[in-house]
Amino acid sequence: MNNSVYKKGLALVLIIAIIIMIYIGSKLSGREQEIVFTNPADNEAESNESEYIYVDIDGAVNNPGVYTLLEGSRVIDAINMAGGLKEGAYTQNVNKARKLTDGEKIYIPSEGDMDAENLQTNSLININTASAELLMTLPGIGEVYAKRIIEYRNNKRFNSIEEIKNIQGIGDKTFEKLKDLITIN
Repeated sequence: MNNSVYKKGLALVLIIAIIIMIYIGSKLSGREQEIVFTNPADNEAESNESEYIYVDIDGAVNNPGVYTLLEGSRVIDAINMAGGLKEGAYTQNVNKARKLTDGEKIYIPSEGDMDAENLQTNSLININTASAELLMTLPGIGEVYAKRIIEYRNNKRFNSIEEIKNIQGIGDKTFEKLKDLITIN
């Protein structure tokens, strides 16, 4: 008798298990599952978009213009993209190893430019063309102010050295330290 009770109990458990599996199977088959396939190239394009910067290079380069470079590129990379330097390019005050920032304007003067002559004769720094590193050699001008000066001149060239006071944080006190060291020509 124990054997028949055991067999009946086992059969009952199996039937209940089968009913549960059928029930779960019917619920799962009624549920649509959305499977999304992504193209790895699309993900790369999205992530690469932030890895590029745009730089405007002008002056004594063979092909001035706006170029797309990888983030982390240096001034020399922009010069090379622009076809290299023209003969007579004045690069003494251009830091070719400096990292570029998005939206930056680079101006390479030539030896005949007034800018180059000023830099050679009286070491005035042209706030319309100087690199961030060169601007940071001025007293009271650090990285933040150098970026602000470059942003300002990218929108509107300086028409007088006094306009540097339009830069947030540069007031009369700082201007007094700078006025004999900067030029716009």
